[in-house]
Order: sequence, then structure tokens, then C-alpha cells
Amino acid sequence: MRIRICLFILFSLLIFSVSSGQKNNKKIVITGQVTDARQRPLIGALIFLDGRNTNIATDNEGFYKLKVRPDADSLTIVTFTSGMSTVAIAGRTTINFVLGGSDLAQQNIQGKKADDQKVDIGYGDVNQKNLLTQVSTIDGQNSKYATYKNIYEILKGTPGVIVRGNSVQIQGQASFNSGTEPLYVVDGMVVGSVEGISPSMVESISVLKGSSASIYGSRGANGVILITLIHGHTKEKN
Repeated sequence: MRIRICLFILFSLLIFSVSSGQKNNKKIVITGQVTDARQRPLIGALIFLDGRNTNIATDNEGFYKLKVRPDADSLTIVTFTSGMSTVAIAGRTTINFVLGGSDLAQQNIQGKKADDQKVDIGYGDVNQKNLLTQVSTIDGQNSKYATYKNIYEILKGTPGVIVRGNSVQIQGQASFNSGTEPLYVVDGMVVGSVEGISPSMVESISVLKGSSASIYGSRGANGVILITLIHGHTKEKN
């Protein structure tokens, strides 16, 4: 009888220990919004957890949501028009980011200069300054594009971009497995074609190559063209 009682107590303690461990390891949900200095949502901003890509991007309103381990240390937001920022989680479940202006270079939680912040792109670490210097940004609201008929006309003349009809190639980027066309990302979503997008709908276009394009993994082997469309909340310019 005593043996049965001892075994029962040991079994109960084991179950309690396992249950406590599961509770302690329960993931935490973190949500937030990413905006620029004018409080405009940043669409398609990439979310990194402890320096590693989560494959999560902000939606059309700049919001994100992800689950993290209780011991997770930091969140990094990477954009190609407003820089990037790293902040400590510190037990918070809501973390908003404002990028651009005086807040562009938010301090690294380890005290490094903003340009020296490291991001793991899956193929090694790169510096923020290398991400930003390999991005060409086009202001889609420039009046000179008012008479343009399609995206391809806007891309013509962009340094490092070759446009032949509806075919685009980013110089220095080539994948033998997937031709020469770049990856097109519209408002954070990968699309197969941009032919149906009118220039009047475009807020901005960013052309990524090198380390910047590598953030999208093998899909970005030929470079990446990010297109942000005008939405109701971005039509008015401050």
C-alpha cells in the first residue's frame, strides 16, 4: 500500500511539473502597428524576432501579429523606405513602431550604431546600411508619372533596371532556375504580374537587389520590386 501511495505521489508531482513547464513555455502574442513619421501605415514591413526573419509582414494597415516564446528578447522591423528599428520586448504584448524622421535610427538594444545593426537574412548577417544602400526608391506621386501608362514605364530609367516591353531585369541579379524576372511584391503580397496596376494607383516603388533582395530568400534571387499602392488613408498628403 505504501508503495502505491509513493508511486501515486511521484506520478502527481511529475504531472504537475510537466504542466508547469508547459505553462511557462506558452507562447505570447505580440501585436502592433508600424507607421512612418507622418503616421502613415508602412505596408509589407518585415518582422524579425531576435534577429531572425519570422516571414511575417505588416498588412495593408501596417499591423502585425506574431507569437513569441516567453524568453524572446527583441523585435526588429525592416523596411526599405524608412530604415529599420530594433526594440526590446521586455514583457510587452503591444509594440508599435514609428520609422522615419527623428525616429529613423532608433537605438539598437545592445548600444550599437543604427547602421551597424545586424539582420539574419537566412544566408548570414548583413548591416542595415547595406540593406538601405541597395534599394532604389521611386515616388509614385511625382507629377511626371501622371501620363505614364503602366508600371514598366515608371521603372525605365531607374539605375540598374533594364526594361524591355513588359520584361524587367535587375542588373547583377540572376537565377538560372527561375529566369531573369524579379519578384513582385504589392502591398506585402507576392504577385505574378503588375500589368493591371495603373501608375495613378502607386504610392511608391522600391527596387531591391543584393542583401536587400536576399531577405526574401531564393525568391529574391533576381531582385525584388516592392510596390505600395495608394489607399484611402494615404491619398491626402501632409
